[in-house]
Amino acid sequence: MAYLDRAKEIFDDAVKVRRHLHENPEVGFELPKTTKLVKSKLDEFGIAYENVGDTYGITGTLGDSAKGKTLLLRADMDALAITEKSQSACTSKNENGHLCGHDMHTTILLMVLKMLKENENQLEGQIKFLFQPAEETLNGGRVMVEEGILESPVPDAGMALHMWPNGDKVDVEIHKKEALASALNFRITIKGVGAHGAMPNNGIDPVFVASQIINGANGILARELPSNKGASLSMGYINAPGGAINVIPDKVVLEGTSRSLFPESAEHVSKRLPEIVEHIGKAFRAETEYEVLADCPSLINSEEMAEQVMASAKEALDDKYDVVNVPPYLASEDYAHIASKLPESTYFFIGCPLPDDNGEVYPVHHPLVQFNEEALIVGSATLATSATNWLRDNK
Repeated sequence: MAYLDRAKEIFDDAVKVRRHLHENPEVGFELPKTTKLVKSKLDEFGIAYENVGDTYGITGTLGDSAKGKTLLLRADMDALAITEKSQSACTSKNENGHLCGHDMHTTILLMVLKMLKENENQLEGQIKFLFQPAEETLNGGRVMVEEGILESPVPDAGMALHMWPNGDKVDVEIHKKEALASALNFRITIKGVGAHGAMPNNGIDPVFVASQIINGANGILARELPSNKGASLSMGYINAPGGAINVIPDKVVLEGTSRSLFPESAEHVSKRLPEIVEHIGKAFRAETEYEVLADCPSLINSEEMAEQVMASAKEALDDKYDVVNVPPYLASEDYAHIASKLPESTYFFIGCPLPDDNGEVYPVHHPLVQFNEEALIVGSATLATSATNWLRDNK
């Protein structure tokens, strides 16, 4: 039986799993309810598993490594600390929300493992799976690597997918090279000396220093990076506790992010930004502290493998859904921590728009976003077929 047909058969059960996850979102590294459900389904399928080190990550294998290579399939499980406000058939029962589609990802991987387990003797190699926590922190993938997900057994390649709810229709979308950007998330603390606003000479103004750091940091992009290998840098948060119209505070905190599709540009910003902070601080007599909150590499697809996945998607979906090549996005994904250490990897998107009553669709992380559950069928059929074919074609 083709995986598309089988995915349709198990769709109703998959929807129940997805809606339970959607109604009970958990965030970060602590996912006890989510993993309890995942483990119960793996038990039902007869698939052995274990925790990834001392975390809520779940991993295991199926197939036979003696027959061929090992392919890693990964899904993230965590939600966002954002209250859902959508018109969905199932909405969150707490203050968090599955507004990035990770409940869909988790359900799809469960569907894939069920189908592959049913055809385990036909697999020409081994599937290793990972249900990952804390993707939204951009540190979950890094911790999975540190806890040994790329060991015992060592994967030869990897695949993962993501929902794309603000497209035009349900489809499969792949970029063959730089799919997603790196992410350097940082915090800058500037310590000065408070003073009356009418007598700034009696203090050291951290607000002024912060403004110089913002300008200086953007000079890295304008004057130090090639125009065809650029990056973005945004300060999205500034706080000056104790300040007022006529009061210069003694501290300012900046938080921001830098993104790039190009590893060499990301590395340059990562090196130069703390230097800019330190030296501008010294120039104006302020103390500065630079803290990295997350440093995730860009997610680069292996071109040949991406083409194999596109071919498998077309085979799996039998012309019932489009399979398209899309441009890269400047969003970031911490699967890159894993993918960057694999010999080859492919990451793709499943278009899943679901308009609200007013005909509007929303992007991920929006409190009104909804996900078309038909994507469960498309995503699972594509991933199961791609995995089976990759093992067959790369012995």
